[in-house]
Amino acid sequence: MNIADLARVRDEDLAGEPVGQASGAGARALMESIMATGREPARRRRVTVRRGAGLGVVAAGLAAALVIWTPLGGPATEYANAAVSLRTGDDFIEVEINDPEADAAKFTEAFRAVGLDAEVRRAPVAPQDVGKLVGPRTEGDFPPGTGITIHTEQEGCRSAWCGRVSMPVGLTGKVVFGIGRPAAPGELWATPVQADFYADGGVVEGYKPRGKPVAQVRDTYERAGIKRISYVVMWLNPDGSGSGYDVDAAHVKDDWLVDSAMRIASDAVAVHVAAPAGVPKDSLPKIDGPRPSAWWKG
Repeated sequence: MNIADLARVRDEDLAGEPVGQASGAGARALMESIMATGREPARRRRVTVRRGAGLGVVAAGLAAALVIWTPLGGPATEYANAAVSLRTGDDFIEVEINDPEADAAKFTEAFRAVGLDAEVRRAPVAPQDVGKLVGPRTEGDFPPGTGITIHTEQEGCRSAWCGRVSMPVGLTGKVVFGIGRPAAPGELWATPVQADFYADGGVVEGYKPRGKPVAQVRDTYERAGIKRISYVVMWLNPDGSGSGYDVDAAHVKDDWLVDSAMRIASDAVAVHVAAPAGVPKDSLPKIDGPRPSAWWKG
């Protein structure tokens, strides 16, 4: 609205007019000018803020700009900055992490723009998982019949970990996204990895512990530099399902067979052992074994 286009009204034109009415000729002209500008249709706003080149390299194809699409009176439906890109649909919010090393304030800024209570934290992981997504973790409630979906994408991926997360609109509570960082020596990993294959976190190249006696697996791992070996005894069903829990090494016999092994730190492995048929289910003393890093708690 251009102020110069409004009708000019003198004080005497309004003299004697009742409050809230515009019966004089000058007052009517002013009111008509205001109402005419008010009839213009509402427009969606697009705001672009240019950023300097000093931000560093962003994932290929991502412009170094902030873009907000905002329906009147509501949260943004699209938001992108150097840290994260978000898009809100009718049922889901899609999240792509662009720069896992970005300042935490950039993530907070973007999540709040789409009405999401979320943040990003670093999680200690194995070397091959650095920069990848961990979680996300949520303390809230999901709308009935919904959940979090992780989409893995490779070709043309702009995300730091080549994927995106779909979260339902209406999710309550806080959401924490984890991005893998190098774990310190001996620090428990947020995501244990299979130790059965060397490329995926195994301890000895070409060595597969499944089906081997506990004593042999323990000796092999100790000679390879593993300092901490814990045991989970499993009671397995014929179809491969089953359950188990952490058991002290003193209750695990040398000739019991290993079912699998998980590397949980640079110097630690959790060995899963199949209980022999003669050991009744849940008959061994239970202990509190090592647990993955609670990275989401800060």
